[in-house]
Amino acid sequence: MTLSILTLEPNDSGLKIGDAVPDIDANVSQDCILADKDGTHVGLFLTELPADLLNLINIADTEIRTKRVPKSDMRRSSGLHNPAAEVKQYSTILGSCPPKPHMRRPYASRSSVHSVATAKTFCRAMSAAGIKAFDLLKATAPQVVEGHLKAVTKRVPKKWSFSEYFTSTISNCNIAAAVHQDHANVKGAINIIITKRRNSKGGNLHVPEFGATFDQIDGSMLVYPAYRNRHGVTPIIPTHPGGYRNSHVWYALDSFASLQ
Repeated sequence: MTLSILTLEPNDSGLKIGDAVPDIDANVSQDCILADKDGTHVGLFLTELPADLLNLINIADTEIRTKRVPKSDMRRSSGLHNPAAEVKQYSTILGSCPPKPHMRRPYASRSSVHSVATAKTFCRAMSAAGIKAFDLLKATAPQVVEGHLKAVTKRVPKKWSFSEYFTSTISNCNIAAAVHQDHANVKGAINIIITKRRNSKGGNLHVPEFGATFDQIDGSMLVYPAYRNRHGVTPIIPTHPGGYRNSHVWYALDSFASLQ
């Protein structure tokens, strides 16, 4: 597969950390490799997944929308224009969880969801999907893979890996995150973000530094180094009752570097 190159040019939209992202129209809607001005490949955007990967994502997305998978309810606003149309917001984390002394857990652990019998199908689908998504990245943007593996190999002990190339995943359901930056991630690593949606608009990742907003249609995949830049999500707006937008994200945390 030969893809066009989208060079990320400075074009700051002015949004700062903590700002809610307004309803900005997407301006990146075609398959492309993302590159810095010096030509270094740093990410990838695909609007369609191969059937085997999409099947795994469909299984995971179906499972998380059931009571079989434990979830954490979110308190952040989804950015919906009509409060009466609010949809439930929740998330589920898999893989490795870093030490959190302030929560009386001064040790690393695996997500408790793995031990829930009814969540096994979800866990297996997410694990396999992460591996297949990375294989797809290898085939389409090998330079991006090279940088990620170099960074993760140095910082993530094998025992804390998930989907082989990451430490963790989070599935965010109907959450339009305010502008933030993933400082806890391994420097040099990428995030893989696969979007599932039905009867909704918006919910697109916006990167203020480049004025880039990705058209994250159903079944699309965005690969991006989330540690590098501010980013947030445009409002998620259901167009029919029951409409939703979910994102399934694989990432590598730096918290395990000193843990063997």
